[in-house]
Amino acid sequence: MRALAHTSQGTLRGDPCGEIVVFRGVPYAAAPTGERRWRPAQAAPGWKGVREAIAFGPIPPQHISPERLAKRGLSMSEDCLTLNIWTPAVDDSRRPVLVFLHGGGQTQGHGSAPLLDGSRLARRGDIVVVTINFRLGVLGSLYAPDWHGADSTNLTLRDQIQALRWVREEIGAFGGDPGALTVAGQSSGAIAISALLAGGCDLFDRAILQSGGVERVRSTAAASAVAAQLRALRCAEKPGVADILAAQRKIDTGFVPPQGPFHPCVDGDIIEEHPLVVARTRPMRAIPVLAGTTRDEWRIFDAALDGDVFTERYVQQRAQALAGDAADADAVVATYRADHGSHRDVASAMVTDYHFTAPTEQFVRAHARYGNTVFRYELQWPSPRAGLGACHDSCLPLLFGNLDAAPALAGTGDAARRMSDVVQTLWLEFIRAGEPWDRYDRAGGPTMVLGSECETACDHRAEQLGFWENRYPAYG
Repeated sequence: MRALAHTSQGTLRGDPCGEIVVFRGVPYAAAPTGERRWRPAQAAPGWKGVREAIAFGPIPPQHISPERLAKRGLSMSEDCLTLNIWTPAVDDSRRPVLVFLHGGGQTQGHGSAPLLDGSRLARRGDIVVVTINFRLGVLGSLYAPDWHGADSTNLTLRDQIQALRWVREEIGAFGGDPGALTVAGQSSGAIAISALLAGGCDLFDRAILQSGGVERVRSTAAASAVAAQLRALRCAEKPGVADILAAQRKIDTGFVPPQGPFHPCVDGDIIEEHPLVVARTRPMRAIPVLAGTTRDEWRIFDAALDGDVFTERYVQQRAQALAGDAADADAVVATYRADHGSHRDVASAMVTDYHFTAPTEQFVRAHARYGNTVFRYELQWPSPRAGLGACHDSCLPLLFGNLDAAPALAGTGDAARRMSDVVQTLWLEFIRAGEPWDRYDRAGGPTMVLGSECETACDHRAEQLGFWENRYPAYG
């Protein structure tokens, strides 16, 4: 099988793996090191001869043990701006392209995670799959224009834009169609896509948002407060990576659930206004969007807390923290008590809706209101681990088909494989510019429920989701 791809930078040799060719560690930008640390991503330099692309590049700096890195055969470095490509063939075919942005709260994760291996999806769908590494944490989200210049903000998003630009320009050399590019993201990856879409980015043709807490795009004031904490920790001048990671761990994340101090922020440049404000007040790019959440997103995070924490008082405090001081916490809890028995389940359900389901619904409903194509889903497929339900991240093994990479998320048996087949079939239909189910056109409109039965449902929890409609803090 042919494994050479000729790009404008130079020739790459990929790794033939059965029916797929994999190109790993492909540089899409120059190393963001030295004087380029706080600068936007710049074009990667070219090379002469044939460059080997058979090993994953270093992952972005993050908190991960050396033992875990070594076990996976990976390294970690600021020189991390690479991507990985899975293609059925290096030829002149024009296959649809899926670019996937990983999650991890914009502090963790990488495109070489086993869960995100694109082999099965590329082979099954005859598409090209791309995953990306980008700067994380302080290195990707520091809001400090007074320290490093106006274009030093939202470097994670700037990296993602540079990667998408590279894919547009170069993916034809890998059997992909640069005019049929779907960008997908999960969790913080989906939040990034909402920001790019609201900002008018024209480097993708369709978008998939999975479990994106869209409300978590930070205000300028919130981002400035994090920068002030870092300044107090003496992380402003030329610290080493270890110093930056140490300071990052000391940032106050607020009451559970944490406020996400490293998500994108309204910087007046890459993000001029909060994505929810943009969606509600004017049309975004008229592209099709597929978006949704899992039914029990927050349970996997609450599972780390001892059961004794979930008293009636704690549930009330969480309701007040989410809904605001002007709200009636008793009414909030009562809204959820009818459908959820235990204190833990009520507490988790409130966060799931506040941070994930309701803002996603608002974002895509607004997009649909302007006549755009929207498909909405809710994943109800439960984890085999007791108490987790259809938790955060469970969509990943189902989409990529890598069930064995995270057996606790979705299971590994025949039923899980059938569920994965369903998810892949529907997503691939969308990626190929089809209509996988009925369009979502209004609050409570058609939503694909993916569980033991897969069918569209209307008025799907519209009352509970509507409760959070005006509960989010001011954006700016």
